[in-house]
Amino acid sequence: MSSDRAAAARSTVMHVRCPDRLPDETYRQVLEQLAGLSPVVQALPPSAALVELKGALRYHNADARHLGEILRVRTISRLGVDVRIGIGPSITVAATASAQVEAPGGVLAIDPDHAAAWLATLLVDPLRGVRHSGHDAHLAQLPAGTLLDLVRDPGNQVDPNAIHVQHQGVFLGWIAREIARPLALALDEEPAPRIYVQLTTDARSIAQQNGADQLHGRDAITLTVMIAPQ
Repeated sequence: MSSDRAAAARSTVMHVRCPDRLPDETYRQVLEQLAGLSPVVQALPPSAALVELKGALRYHNADARHLGEILRVRTISRLGVDVRIGIGPSITVAATASAQVEAPGGVLAIDPDHAAAWLATLLVDPLRGVRHSGHDAHLAQLPAGTLLDLVRDPGNQVDPNAIHVQHQGVFLGWIAREIARPLALALDEEPAPRIYVQLTTDARSIAQQNGADQLHGRDAITLTVMIAPQ
């Protein structure tokens, strides 16, 4: 098997997620540690980065998970910073994997053969900003299983990865910030994977029994996101 075919059969995309509100200088130092593993590094300010590992796997004669663990040891010992690392065959898989690693840090590597099944269902908990959407009355009419749409909100001044959740063009709220970055990366990919979203919570029943105000709670509404890779 040629080296290119061998690389294609392995997960070679690494997504690194630093702690929130990391100082700019420390973030720059983390990027320097990444460059020590691979020359192909893309900064994703303010606190993340992508690394292509194809050449690094051959150079270091190590698998991707081992390189992730090496990176953690270096950032912890040299910078006092732990990182969350996702590794996969695509940006979508790697970024989604890093979001699933619990703080303060760890490595989650997804094998290419299992990527589609792993991405098939991802719970997002919860829907944010229902009160501020101004359309809780519309949400109150929707039962569990209702299909929703994701629309990028790149002009958002608070979070450049912000994503609107809509139903038939009606804005209902935002994807939770914790999961917005990997989904934003997925939506921005060319070609983008197919992403389906549906209500997990029966908003209609909650509203009928307790009133639409009960939909405003921080943990009141949950979604299910289903991702079909390219």
